[in-house]
Amino acid sequence: MDQPVSQLQYSRYLRLIEHAKVNPAQGRVEKHHIIPKSMGGSNHKDNLIALSLRMHFVAHWLLWKAYRNAKMANAF
Repeated sequence: MDQPVSQLQYSRYLRLIEHAKVNPAQGRVEKHHIIPKSMGGSNHKDNLIALSLRMHFVAHWLLWKAYRNAKMANAF
């Protein structure tokens, strides 16, 4: 996985993921790859998490802010 341009935004992303692990999303959810497939992540259950629609949007926004590359721009 590439190095993030903004460590602050990446740490915020990691906190969001940890929050989602402790507080599972209710209602409509989307599967999210914790390590994006475009950056070497897999479909293994340890790399997937269920996020609410809003949290999923925020997760991709934070990844784009952290990496600022074409892969994350396309995912966002």
